[in-house]
Amino acid sequence: MVVEIIITSIIVVSAVFILYKNIKKSTSGQCNCGSCSSSCPKFSAVKQKK
Repeated sequence: MVVEIIITSIIVVSAVFILYKNIKKSTSGQCNCGSCSSSCPKFSAVKQKK
């Protein structure tokens, strides 16, 4: 019973951390696509501004 709670807590904390990191990157204008290729919308917007 306790092991399941600990594992669930670890999964939830990991998910919240990943979401927070992606939201923080997105609000600062960085690419959060996983790989900043030419298909990334953030990369395309930056490339067009230059």
